[in-house]
Amino acid sequence: MTLVGRKAELASLVGTLEHTTGGAPAVVVLDGDAGVGKTRLLSELVRKAHDRGVLTLIGHCVDLGDAPPPYLPFTEAFARLAAQDPSRSERLRTAFPAIARLLPRGTEPVAPGDRIDRGELFESVFGALALLAAEVPVALFVEDVHWADQATRDLLGFLFTRLRDEPIAIVASYRSDDLHRRHPLRPTLAQWSRLPIVDRVHLGPLPVADVRALVRAARGGAIRESEIRTIVSRADGNAFFAEELTAASDQYGDMGQLPWQLADVLLVRLDRLGQDAREVVRVAAVGGRRVGHDLLAKVIELTPTALEYALREAVDANILEPTPSGRGYTFRHALLAEAVYDDLLPGERVRIHAGYAAAFAAAPGRHTAELARHARASHDLLTAYRASVCAGEDAMSVAAPSEALQHLQTALELSAQLPEPPDDPAALLLALVDAGVAAGRGYRALRLARETLAGLPADAPDESRARVLYAVALAAAAGEVDMETFQGTAEALRLVPAEPPTPFRANLAAMHGRLAFLFGREVDAERWSREAVETARAAGVPGAAADAETTLALLARRADQPEEAAERLRAVADEAQRAGETAAELRSRYNLGSLYTEQGALAEAQEAYEHTARRASELGRPWAAFGLEARGMGGLIQYMRGDWDGALRTLDVGGQSPTPQAEALYASIELLVRVGRGEPDAMALAGELRPWWGRESRVALNATVAALESAAQRGDVDAALEAIGDAVELLSVLWQDPWFLARIRLSALGIAVFAAAVTAAPEAERAALVKRAQTLVEDGRTSAEKGVPSGRRLGIEAIAWQARLEAEWARLRWLAGVEPPEVDEHIALWQQAVEAFGYGDTVEQVRSRTRLAAVLRAAGRSTEAAEHASQARETARALGAGPLLAEIRRLGTTAARSAEHGTTGLTDREREVLALLVEGRTNRQIAQRLYISEKTVSVHVSNILAKLGVHSRNEAAAVARRDAALLG
Repeated sequence: MTLVGRKAELASLVGTLEHTTGGAPAVVVLDGDAGVGKTRLLSELVRKAHDRGVLTLIGHCVDLGDAPPPYLPFTEAFARLAAQDPSRSERLRTAFPAIARLLPRGTEPVAPGDRIDRGELFESVFGALALLAAEVPVALFVEDVHWADQATRDLLGFLFTRLRDEPIAIVASYRSDDLHRRHPLRPTLAQWSRLPIVDRVHLGPLPVADVRALVRAARGGAIRESEIRTIVSRADGNAFFAEELTAASDQYGDMGQLPWQLADVLLVRLDRLGQDAREVVRVAAVGGRRVGHDLLAKVIELTPTALEYALREAVDANILEPTPSGRGYTFRHALLAEAVYDDLLPGERVRIHAGYAAAFAAAPGRHTAELARHARASHDLLTAYRASVCAGEDAMSVAAPSEALQHLQTALELSAQLPEPPDDPAALLLALVDAGVAAGRGYRALRLARETLAGLPADAPDESRARVLYAVALAAAAGEVDMETFQGTAEALRLVPAEPPTPFRANLAAMHGRLAFLFGREVDAERWSREAVETARAAGVPGAAADAETTLALLARRADQPEEAAERLRAVADEAQRAGETAAELRSRYNLGSLYTEQGALAEAQEAYEHTARRASELGRPWAAFGLEARGMGGLIQYMRGDWDGALRTLDVGGQSPTPQAEALYASIELLVRVGRGEPDAMALAGELRPWWGRESRVALNATVAALESAAQRGDVDAALEAIGDAVELLSVLWQDPWFLARIRLSALGIAVFAAAVTAAPEAERAALVKRAQTLVEDGRTSAEKGVPSGRRLGIEAIAWQARLEAEWARLRWLAGVEPPEVDEHIALWQQAVEAFGYGDTVEQVRSRTRLAAVLRAAGRSTEAAEHASQARETARALGAGPLLAEIRRLGTTAARSAEHGTTGLTDREREVLALLVEGRTNRQIAQRLYISEKTVSVHVSNILAKLGVHSRNEAAAVARRDAALLG
């Protein structure tokens, strides 16, 4: 695997090598925790040493207990040299016989009295290195010095002091987390550090960005941001941990369970501790990554003196570390705390959790989240329930909806296990749904709300049932609503009296008006929204009033009053912001962007969406429905306007905490860019998005559009029809309309796939392809006719796709030679498409312009064709749209092309005729395709045969196939 990160450290070590190759000695002592990447870094350094012509000697210290063989790394280094370069090794033996003592002896015993003086051995090792360095620079690597015996440490220290001007580099590495307070290497390091020649290099944890890159490289394929974030958090900057967690996730799909191989490695450290120290570490692990000293003292059953001794032992063993504040302790590695906790017996866990719960319950201040966790783990369900509710309220008060949702969901689960469940679950459910919607987890909140509704007894109080029905609607409105939801709010309104005005009645009326608007029931929407405004003002509920005012503004938009609608939406949003009504503000600002989008004012729409997304982040709700969608729409408009790199930056969630829904939506928009750029593995992402089709309709639409673009690049008609069929089947249900307007776009793109396929199809199959495509044309036209409610007109985007549909249909028939359009009609259709997308959709306009250029070129209007092709080429290059650039290159509209390709002297028109000959076209079909007479085609064919020196059309086609340059 390629080295990830460590650029600064590698540069420093490479500088050491270059110092040595320049003729000077150098010593580096490299340290870092186990798994942090020392060996990988040194492997890269060895490779670079070989590249620079440096002779490398490598030896490892090994943990062989209390009495390892002396000088083991030097034995390994010289033995490797003997195996790789016997002649050079023999010269060393001859010059320094003592070196032979370091080489393996086999089973031959040492003769009595056959000893060598230590000084002679040390001098021989130094002399051998110096002799080698006289021929070539030398680098000696000694790894894992924390396991070195005293003799090895002494020999290294001797070499460090003897180096003067020899081109020798020595790099010694050790694990810093293995160095407890009494480790024998500690005093040796202190001595080495005082030597001027010794440089110290410390490998700290990898930065988050590098761990992320390592995880992606280790996985090799697509991986969700949430999964990356979990691995990064747990790995704590340790490369080995990150790789092991990634492998476990890939193999088992379980992000919660610590791999047993990794757990075993971590728990070995615990075995070195005494009984009291082990107990301290176990109790600390139940507390979490960090634990305060006073809290630990309350939970553990040790005297203050015994606790201090045990803590000192755990700190010396590099298992615990004092926190910077000096008031507590933290595990040196987060995974070590996990491993210790997982290793506890069930009874131990319950006992220790109960101790923590008692300590938190008695502590001053609010510790609701901690109390809830420990009470639940110690099976004190009533305390856990109450604390979880309070923890949820606390989290919402500090704009932490994701945490609030977790606590409130726990409370809801616990409520069913209590001996006396709460009589009315509605209040808890509404708080949970509010948190879920704010956190962007509307689907989870909706599932829990529907489960609660299904579990209500038949004699439940009217108010309670109405509140649960409202909770269902509130959760559903954050995603895809259905008629059942609308009917539910209607039922709830019947259950709640209109008088006296209450906050709940105001919220309920506002929600019902909002749902009525979504289902096109504009009379009901206006009625209930106006009642909501009146009730909200009477009851003092500004949020409900703002929500209803937003619906009324959207009704003005439908009544063809866009300026009034925009002004009202801005006013409502600003008022909601002043009142602190977050949900109403975000809905109004998002719909302002939607209004601009419908009008084709894409620059204004992008600004509105960006403002909405920014406000959502400021308010701590970046993944709430309107904040999430505003960011997605902002990225989509950047895509449409041709700022593909900007779109990718907008949609990049690296280092953030997106919901799975956000990841899926943003990935579907990124997919449009990747397919547009022709990335070979782009469509692999589409399969991973498929589970989200039924939960987020725009994921389905974006993925289908990308699939159609990919199919057009391949000319795969079957794939296109399958994609359209799947999308129509699903979206017809989600959008409650089989003739939704997006079908115009899908039909146009589908016909483009047929056009891409027809030129390569055999002559006998082209008419059948045109007939199959005719269904798409009829579907698109029907959608344009039926997809708009009575009395309303198509929007600017739908009009553009309607023009594109007709232009693609004409193009397909033209390419197939089946009832082709007249030249003027064909050109006019593509001109209309280019103009229709001129409202700001740069991407579709440039695609339309490219096809207009092709028709102009075929009609002999080469100057106009070249102008359009030039404009298209410039835009496509800026986009990095490889497939589109290839389509433009195939136009061959530059006047110099004939001179560029060989000496045949074919004109542009002759090349076009030759290309059609290769396809097997008759003179009549060529005439239809190029909008010229059959007689003119015959003249061109005669000229081609003469210039190529062949006698038949088939020979000309064969020559063209051999020499692709002939076709431009």
